[in-house]
Amino acid sequence: MYFFTDKGVYISSIESLPSNPQGGAVITRILVPTDGSERAEHAADFAIQLASDTGAELLFINVIDEVAPAFGYELEAGVSLDINEVTEQRRRYGEEAVAGLARKAEAAGAKAATSVIEGHPWQEILAEADRSGADHIVIGSHGRRALAAALLGNVAFNVIHGAKVPVTVIPWKE
Repeated sequence: MYFFTDKGVYISSIESLPSNPQGGAVITRILVPTDGSERAEHAADFAIQLASDTGAELLFINVIDEVAPAFGYELEAGVSLDINEVTEQRRRYGEEAVAGLARKAEAAGAKAATSVIEGHPWQEILAEADRSGADHIVIGSHGRRALAAALLGNVAFNVIHGAKVPVTVIPWKE
């Protein structure tokens, strides 16, 4: 099912959503992946409003891309960073990103939790949706790699096609 709205496209392989006695769809836990970009924050703003409207809980996650331990980062000739140091910096950045969104959600009256995970982003997003019991995913159409992706970001594309729950994709408008 595809539903287009002025705020984004709602995409679901699910034929029907659980409903409440009043006939509306029930959303209890919304998974919101973020890479800390403005684009991801734009999607998070939509999720925060949705949670405020429905009473759903939010789970903001940041996935640190796995980097093979044999590789480091070379900054310039002869200068390199240890992979553990890079991973720790990325973890701190991810923790700051999800904590900032959680504060924003709580200020809007929504309950929020956070998590930082290591792995392949789209795979970990889908795994966390299962682990956490999320019944909805809100994701930005492009993250930091916007120029490298065609119509949808690669992460969003894979999440849409692998999700067992409805996915709302929020486009970036400059």
